[in-house]
Amino acid sequence: MKKSVIGFTIAGALLAGGYATTSLAADNDQTNSTSSAPNKWEMKIKGHGHFGGGFLKRNSENLLEKANGLGISTSGKDAETLMKEIREEQIKKEAKELGINTSGKDIETLAEEVQLAKLQEKAKDLGISTKNKDAADLHEAIHLAQLKKEAKELGVSTDGKNAETLRQDIHLASLNKKAKELGISTDGKDLQTLQQEVMTASIKKEAKELGISTDGKEMRELAHEVMSAKVKAEAKKLNITIDGKAIPEIAMEVQEKKVENLAKELGISTKDKTTHELIEAIQEKDADKLKALRNDDFFLPIGKGGFGHGGHHGKGKHHEGGKQFGPGAPSAAEGQPQLNDESPVETGDEI
Repeated sequence: MKKSVIGFTIAGALLAGGYATTSLAADNDQTNSTSSAPNKWEMKIKGHGHFGGGFLKRNSENLLEKANGLGISTSGKDAETLMKEIREEQIKKEAKELGINTSGKDIETLAEEVQLAKLQEKAKDLGISTKNKDAADLHEAIHLAQLKKEAKELGVSTDGKNAETLRQDIHLASLNKKAKELGISTDGKDLQTLQQEVMTASIKKEAKELGISTDGKEMRELAHEVMSAKVKAEAKKLNITIDGKAIPEIAMEVQEKKVENLAKELGISTKDKTTHELIEAIQEKDADKLKALRNDDFFLPIGKGGFGHGGHHGKGKHHEGGKQFGPGAPSAAEGQPQLNDESPVETGDEI
């Protein structure tokens, strides 16, 4: 399996030097759904976020590997130049796979056509008419359909509600569900207060399960310890060495390995495939397995099931190829931070 090229937005960012108050509070209006159209999954980070030289070195190596794999000369080229060329090659590759004629078209035109083709495929899978709809129309239609599906799973009424209202209702239902699991009363509490209580309780619960003392520690410090312990434990299970590696780097390797293992379990070849490509293949073959992997406790910095919005449906121009840890965003009920696997149409090929 090829390594992903650049960057990731996962709990590792939390560990790199700051505590992330999960995007629960920041993203009240941004939930998600399974297998959506264009998404940007991310965990909003508050605090410091810097990655050590080892992390950057690893990404440089991966970038060179990806370029070489695409037959791109790397001599005398910096990372920015290589990312641009990788992006262009991947767009052309996707276009050909989708049967799009690339002759005489500039890269941005191809990117738009790839985006539209992928959205049309997704819309058809969901029974959504594509007639006279551009990419933005399809994106909104897919997004709304999936929000309705997610709302239904949470017992939230969808009658007469637009996407914004559904996002808010799903978020509130998810938060109340998590509060109930933690034994937290929701009576008379505003959203911000309830979010803070759920976050604090979740961190302490994780700490207790990991045998980490909470005495005299701020939530920032405690959350950092919890995630560090979880990452190291998962690395050990997967026989990943941690010697000389920063926690974010270990976290990335763990997540890559989990995706690779699931692909192999499903009989998907991992040869010469990036994590992004494996995620897409897994989604197509067994979406439920991918959803289960998203629910994997490792991907939750604060308690199984999470309690916020690990991702959101961007309102800008995105590409269906850009599946953020799978072609869909995480459920609002799940709400974990996710792999930030940006579309090759946008950045290259990330995790």
